[in-house]
Amino acid sequence: MRQWRRLVLAGMLAWVLLFLGLLSYFLDARVDEPLTSAGSLLSQHPDTRRLASIQASHQQLALIGSRPESALAATTTNAGDEPELEPSASPMTPESSLEVSRSPNSAPYVTYGSQEASRQDYLDPQSLAAWSSFGTENVDSHPDPAVQSRERTSQTAEDPNHVSSAHHRGGAGGEEEEEEEGEKENEDEDLGHRMRAAANRRTGSDSSDLEEYYFSKSASVVHRLWRGDVSANMLSPRLQRSMKDYLSANKHHVSYQGRRKAAQSAKELLCQMKAQAQLRTVDGSEQPFSSLGWARLVPSSPLERRYERREQSRFRTCAVVTSAGAILRSGLGKEIDTHDAVLRFNAAPTEGYERDVGNKTTIRIINSQILANPKHRFNTSSIYKNVTLVAWDPAPYTVDLHKWYASPDYNLFGPYVEHRKLHPDQPFYILHPGYVWQLWDVIQGNTQENIQPNPPSSGFIGILLMMTLCDQVHVYEYIPSMRQTDLCHYHERYYDAACTLGAYHPLLYEKNLVQRINTGPESDLRRKGRVTLPGFGTVNCDI
Repeated sequence: MRQWRRLVLAGMLAWVLLFLGLLSYFLDARVDEPLTSAGSLLSQHPDTRRLASIQASHQQLALIGSRPESALAATTTNAGDEPELEPSASPMTPESSLEVSRSPNSAPYVTYGSQEASRQDYLDPQSLAAWSSFGTENVDSHPDPAVQSRERTSQTAEDPNHVSSAHHRGGAGGEEEEEEEGEKENEDEDLGHRMRAAANRRTGSDSSDLEEYYFSKSASVVHRLWRGDVSANMLSPRLQRSMKDYLSANKHHVSYQGRRKAAQSAKELLCQMKAQAQLRTVDGSEQPFSSLGWARLVPSSPLERRYERREQSRFRTCAVVTSAGAILRSGLGKEIDTHDAVLRFNAAPTEGYERDVGNKTTIRIINSQILANPKHRFNTSSIYKNVTLVAWDPAPYTVDLHKWYASPDYNLFGPYVEHRKLHPDQPFYILHPGYVWQLWDVIQGNTQENIQPNPPSSGFIGILLMMTLCDQVHVYEYIPSMRQTDLCHYHERYYDAACTLGAYHPLLYEKNLVQRINTGPESDLRRKGRVTLPGFGTVNCDI
């Protein structure tokens, strides 16, 4: 009997050990796999600014999608509930380094504490997704192929007459005006239908995706953007956490010491922009460029005088065409091409999309990655030929040109020199980093909240550039129309609700600023996604 009991106890002990071993194995597998995925992504994306196409990085994005949100759930503080100048540090960044001080003239200013480069590893790996070719770094994407599949399917279901982008050729249809009038009459009802339909089809998504969806599809958010009444508490929890991470990381060592005038009138704001955001390019007169002979390399005519004519010093009308997915099925191509000058961004094509985006290109703003990454075929692609090119890359906030030249975000200097030697007759400029940070100062100086200490988006840079060169500027789908969609770019099948408001760039605040100086009617925003802005040359600040 005693021997039998021993056998039973030994058998039970063996089963317990086997059970514990299996349990430990499966628990380790669930924990290790997402960490490995996140680590793989971090190793391939040391910085959040990537212009990788979705097709090229599909496998990497799928890895991000598998990451659980357990780590993010630890954050409980909502940005909208925080004191404006004292945001709490995210759990990803153990200590807050945001300090509030007062300048000698008693104006409050904020100093964003810099951290070591290795601190970037604490950023949410979902914030390190591939970035857009529009230069708006969009985080918290939906890289899961299942989500993308649902988005593509639902987009087709919403619009039975949807035509794929490959068939968007030729001019605008004859019924454009009738369609627009119909949109205007039924816009709120249609938006409500789209919201309900999308909500029904996304019931299988996780709670975080639903939060992001309701943020992006909410009619109240769209209306608040149209009216220039926005705040960081509009953002989804993930975007708010990403903003806090960027505030803590402060990669560019930003220390803003200016005053904040969030209640300026449109005229006062325009005059501040005109005085403070004066166009500057690298002209070869400053070190280290002067010793490298850049004065003979750069175009002889400054960009602001490149288009001066005998009868006029500026373009009369200009169009800034963003790469937003909402421009698809707009039929705005003919209208865009009627402008004297058209500005586009990075690798955004026109061929195949003429009906919606037009065909004309006068100036193309390109991020430094376009020059540095061979996949963009900068020296061979026809997209970059027969246009004026304007490149940019962020320097430290102190605008240390020596440090910038030695360590740019992406090495644009070598490709620039090579291109200038091969094509000396093509106008090609590099924006002075001081100009880029002056634009950032304008945004922060007119925003009570602390904005991300990262450079403005290419979109905002392009808008201010064209306001210098033109009498009137029309901006398309920078602020979304009734066609708002999760499709980030009209030329890529990549869906991300965060593309509208971003997290790396201060997109939310940029758009609020642009809407404050918009002279066009709200109906233009609803129907066309069009903002109308006066050129700086037409703004009289003496009265």
